[in-house]
Amino acid sequence: MKKFIFNFALTLFGMGGLAAFADHHEGNYANMNLSERNSLQVNLCNLNSGKTLADIDSLNDAYFKWAEKNGTTRFFMRLTPLFTSASPSNPGYDYIDMIASPFSVAGEEWDSWLGTKDGQKLSARWQELATCYVRMTHNVTKYADRKALAAADDRIVTLEWCNKNENVSTDQLIAKHNSIAANFPEGIANIYWGLLLPQLGNGTAPGQFAHMNTYPDVKALMARQNWLGNKGGWRVLQDYYTSYASCSSHNVFSAKVLNRPEGQ
Repeated sequence: MKKFIFNFALTLFGMGGLAAFADHHEGNYANMNLSERNSLQVNLCNLNSGKTLADIDSLNDAYFKWAEKNGTTRFFMRLTPLFTSASPSNPGYDYIDMIASPFSVAGEEWDSWLGTKDGQKLSARWQELATCYVRMTHNVTKYADRKALAAADDRIVTLEWCNKNENVSTDQLIAKHNSIAANFPEGIANIYWGLLLPQLGNGTAPGQFAHMNTYPDVKALMARQNWLGNKGGWRVLQDYYTSYASCSSHNVFSAKVLNRPEGQ
């Protein structure tokens, strides 16, 4: 079985420390209140022998219609590796699904998935096509350009795992994140910045929480790299890495939104 450095099933220390992350972002996107935490389901998937992403697309079409019929349409995005830490000994997953919604919608859909004949048929078909490991996380939005996010389905997503420094309190880390968001209200070439706080599912990972950034394209990603390399951005990161958190495994994915609530 393939392994992947981005295992979203990490266990936060005591589930209490970093679980206190707060957010002050306002607005709505894809039927989610961005000033609150939202559910982010992460499916880590390998295609079964002889199966293709075209097979998964066919399944997803059926799933999206089922979800719409049940009134549980969720924001659905697929990630595939672009620049990652994968290696011959650690080749990574074939693809990752990220499915976001309010917690209530996620709960209602899972009850229908597990408790109805149509849901179980979809589940059985899914298991025939791919081997997936499902993790449930909290998503905390720090910055979102909702207009840009709604404008196109193709995007670039980066994930970076971090550990809070031992001498830094959770409140201090929250304050630092809020300060960064306040100092860069328009972002830095990105159109989204959020924090992933894994909650349900066990395993190991390179850190205690993850930063997730979204860019409209690789050009924007490279603009961020130019800011880091030539416009003093490295000083911002150096302060964060030295004084607040140690981070590693900064990986990049091509992403495509496959479904979203109507009008979103």
